[in-house]
Amino acid sequence: MSILGQFAKLTLATTSRPSLIISAASIHLSSVLPRSIRDVHKSGTKFMEGEVNSFEGTHGAQSYVAVNTQNVNRYLPLPETMKKEFNGIPFNELPILYIKATKNNTLIHATDAKYKAIMYTSCRLEGFKNARKKTSIAGQTTGIAAGQRLLRRGINTIRVCVKGIGPGRMTAVQGLASAGVNVVSITDRTPLCELGPRPRKIRRV
Repeated sequence: MSILGQFAKLTLATTSRPSLIISAASIHLSSVLPRSIRDVHKSGTKFMEGEVNSFEGTHGAQSYVAVNTQNVNRYLPLPETMKKEFNGIPFNELPILYIKATKNNTLIHATDAKYKAIMYTSCRLEGFKNARKKTSIAGQTTGIAAGQRLLRRGINTIRVCVKGIGPGRMTAVQGLASAGVNVVSITDRTPLCELGPRPRKIRRV
């Protein structure tokens, strides 16, 4: 007779046989061992303890910050903002500086109001090679170099468009400000896919 059959007999025993019911407490059932890889996959994938994904995006992007949205409308641009002058230049005629922050590099290029190229630089052009390109220090250095190139061309007031969530995302803007460039506005143009491509399969261990 199997163990489950004995267990059923013991639990269905009457109160006239209390000794058998007490002995049922000593029976332990082990977990069922998987018969194939398919059974293991159905039960769930286990990850190794040392397998931790490192985050290389903007500092604080994985945490939530409470923001007061009560007076947020007064910070949004209005139609009158496009004609407002900054340093004697209307907003819609200011040069635009585009920052593309990928996980391995930070690319910066500037155009005028009619989208004609003014200058271009990147972490690689500033002397950072291989893995050093994806550091926040490289992004800040690239921002400082871009600001100095703009000042040499007589441009000291710009608006910034940021794309991507790489490590040089905001450090490049800080580098521009430290170089002496007046940043009027910062626009985030990072694309956000609703569904996106199919994710990679989970690694089996």
